[in-house]
Amino acid sequence: MQVLSTLSVLAGLMSLGSCQSITKVNDFTASPTNLGMYVYVPANLKTPAPIIVAVHHCQGSAQQYSGESGLMPLASQRGFIVIFPNSKSGGGCFDVASTASLTHNGGGDSQTIANMVKHAVTK
Repeated sequence: MQVLSTLSVLAGLMSLGSCQSITKVNDFTASPTNLGMYVYVPANLKTPAPIIVAVHHCQGSAQQYSGESGLMPLASQRGFIVIFPNSKSGGGCFDVASTASLTHNGGGDSQTIANMVKHAVTK
């Protein structure tokens, strides 16, 4: 009997997780390094909405990290937005250490991620 109860709970959690997905932001253009912007916006969004940026690991992707981070269920529970930047480099790594990544005029991944936050705030 306990096995059936456990399976029922797991099935419920799996169906909850499958309803959650990230959305590509197609109107985000302030990306000098061509990063993709994906977001998760829960139905019960707080006002003003907190924003968390979840940067994936090297050789990862926004889609992959959105599933493995566990942030979407937490965002649904707490009412915050999650931005998942997606690196388009060959190794799937973000450039956060070079001089180019730190300059406002030169772009870089750090500036692009900051632009993603600004875009989310205005939308």
